[in-house]
Amino acid sequence: MNPTVSLIVVNYNGKDFIAECLDSILRQSRPPEEVIVVDNASSDNSRHLVQSYREVKLIALGRNVGYPAACNQGIDASQGNLVAVLNNDIVLDPRWLEHLIAAVASPWDFWASRIVFSSDPSRIDSAGDGMAVIGSAFKIGHRQPASRYLESKEVFGCCAAAALYRRSVLEDLGGFDPDFFLVYEDADLNMRARLRGFRCLYVPEALVLHRVNSSIGTFSNSYVYHGHRNSEVVFWKNMPASLLLRYLPERILFNLISFVYFLFKGRGGPFIKSKLDFVRMFPKIIEKRRGVQTSRRIAPSQLKTLLERNWTKYRRKVAITP
Repeated sequence: MNPTVSLIVVNYNGKDFIAECLDSILRQSRPPEEVIVVDNASSDNSRHLVQSYREVKLIALGRNVGYPAACNQGIDASQGNLVAVLNNDIVLDPRWLEHLIAAVASPWDFWASRIVFSSDPSRIDSAGDGMAVIGSAFKIGHRQPASRYLESKEVFGCCAAAALYRRSVLEDLGGFDPDFFLVYEDADLNMRARLRGFRCLYVPEALVLHRVNSSIGTFSNSYVYHGHRNSEVVFWKNMPASLLLRYLPERILFNLISFVYFLFKGRGGPFIKSKLDFVRMFPKIIEKRRGVQTSRRIAPSQLKTLLERNWTKYRRKVAITP
């Protein structure tokens, strides 16, 4: 395959960091064939700032449709046989794309970056993403020394803050699920990709700096609501029936622990609302579930080997993140 890369950035009120992101894209040793910024009806000056970059194509949306729907619009408007997606609060190492393209070979279908905290580059934000048996995603290596994650390896999936996909994979999966709106859309895509038999490679040389949660905030009402609603959707939409029944008691326990934690943190309201809205969405989730399970290409026993059994392993407190 002659690689051609379309790079998609979704922007929402990113005036404080979108320029730094775009500058790092344009400094790449191996530049992408096209750069597309999809602006989610920003109310700050960031849309006009993007327009000042003549190398960048801007898709200006009339309303905030959420991250996954905006990303899908960028993907649909792009041409490359490889698609990179970035958050607007990312700064790329100059050889980021060069290293990812060097890893593009069979049997891999999508690629994860070594994402470190911009505030402390010696610490990992994500060295690829994993998935626990309760349907809760986690960042591999989160807050651990970056020096421990210098070897390439297969991972469950990638954090879409900085990731590369074959276009054929995104087309096969139908892109990101727009109903997620915010948070966990990449976990859902990872899960559906693995159920289809696609495989992800972590590329440690592909280094990026991330201003973590710069848009949504850490443990804001929005973070708690979308995170815990959407992790519920991942579990019920994607888990094969035999595994869903097996791990449902643990999912319920996880929810109880999470509720108590957020109640004491003053976030009980958003948590309860997340579950109520999940129940309202349930008929639609079941309809989507039928499509996911009928198109599955691996057996439940194969998926089981890819899931993290000890779902408390990657958290200092079980219920802090969804």
